[in-house]
Amino acid sequence: MDNIKETIRIARVIENDIREYKSFDAQAAYQKNKKKLKTEQRRSPIIFYISRIAAILLLPLIVSTGVLSFLYTQQLKQGDTVSYLEAFSAPGIVTQVLLPDSSKVWLNAGSSLRYPSRFTKKERNVQLSGEGYFEVQSDKEHPFYVSLDNGIKVKAHGTKFNINAYKDDRVMETTLETGFVDIISASCTILLKPNEQVCYDKKDGHFTSSSVSVEEKTAWKDGKLVFRNATLEEVVKKLSRRYNIDIVLHRESQKDYKFRATFSSENITQILDYLRMVAPISWSFADMKQQQDYTYPRQRIDVWLK
Repeated sequence: MDNIKETIRIARVIENDIREYKSFDAQAAYQKNKKKLKTEQRRSPIIFYISRIAAILLLPLIVSTGVLSFLYTQQLKQGDTVSYLEAFSAPGIVTQVLLPDSSKVWLNAGSSLRYPSRFTKKERNVQLSGEGYFEVQSDKEHPFYVSLDNGIKVKAHGTKFNINAYKDDRVMETTLETGFVDIISASCTILLKPNEQVCYDKKDGHFTSSSVSVEEKTAWKDGKLVFRNATLEEVVKKLSRRYNIDIVLHRESQKDYKFRATFSSENITQILDYLRMVAPISWSFADMKQQQDYTYPRQRIDVWLK
């Protein structure tokens, strides 16, 4: 009977020690239990057994504290890393992207934009392939750069501008709506003003500046096609991207025709019928034949200029 009472007393002492561990130091609690263990071990094997159980129970607490500390440290390390995202705009689609600094980008059909999950450096850098319209948030301490092919960059100062830089186009265009932008290359830097456009010829490496209609260059982001004194080649190229159709122009005449029109909800056949009223053209849909992999190619339209 005396042994049972003594066992209960020791168990309560151990329980109090565990509470002290939770509040203070686990190592101190362990040493205290160890000291008591040596004192009471001679009295009863049962007491020794209970003390060992208490020591074992402390181990999971120590281990879990270490694991949580490790996981927390790893989470802090991950917080310092920056991942990169890439937005794509499918053929025939206009896609809007919100950047980490709340700047907005519209991507035209067949375009992509690579950007960080958050801006951490002194500069805000993104990379464009295709065509994009930018509304950049002003931040003088963190200038905004758009990187293009051929090592060219566009530096923005809180502004609205359009960049047309499809890889299969010979000419890259930057058109400014509001604010200021710098066109930066290895050879020069060009300051662009509102309603101006800078064209870069990839073949000869030359820059040319001119005044343009901003509406014509940026209407695509609102689902419109605007042509102002556009050539037939320019019209065909924009129609192909807008409607995700291969349009092949066959010239029987070298005469130049200029087009002035605005389209929004018209389908491709309605637009081609309109063009036929302005210039002597004819057109037809090509037959689509199933390929060897059982898929079909993109729809094709042949246009003949007589």
